[in-house]
Amino acid sequence: MPAVATLDKSTAPEALADVFDRTEAHFGSIPNLVRALASNTEMCRSITDFLIQSLGPGRIDWAFKELVVLKTLRAMGSFYSYGAHEKLARDLGVSDDKLGDMANSLWQLSPHYSDAEKAVFELVEQTARDANDVSDALWERLRSHWDNGQLLEINAVITTFIMIGRVGDTLGVVDVELFTAEAFGRLRG
Repeated sequence: MPAVATLDKSTAPEALADVFDRTEAHFGSIPNLVRALASNTEMCRSITDFLIQSLGPGRIDWAFKELVVLKTLRAMGSFYSYGAHEKLARDLGVSDDKLGDMANSLWQLSPHYSDAEKAVFELVEQTARDANDVSDALWERLRSHWDNGQLLEINAVITTFIMIGRVGDTLGVVDVELFTAEAFGRLRG
């Protein structure tokens, strides 16, 4: 049971009507995390806008972003919506072999991941441990594979899901599925 009330459209503040509309348009429904955040209008608005930006197509392949989300949640020991993100990754075409290798330390030696992807997973683990101690050598490896805009997006996904995972876990919020089939199909194009 969530630690805070989860509000729906009819009980949320009127000032969040546009947030609920955008969220429903993006996901096909209102995730429970957004409903829990609705008790604080400005926080709900800013976190939800960033969540929508993070979950979908961008400069980074969406399937890989989901692997980054999963690796981040795993590195933080967070359980919030792990299953929903794992399902979404599969829906985006990520193989069970890749998911299995990513879920533990096998990614480091896995033939299923490129050097570019491995460098990102190393960044995830380092950011989860101490974001102030990312080595110059790791940034060099990352820059050899990703441009600045991609690195910004990767970092935003990592740090967003460090926060989202902690908020969801602390509040006891669960989202079993993030997107309806219709919304997922629309976003995939």
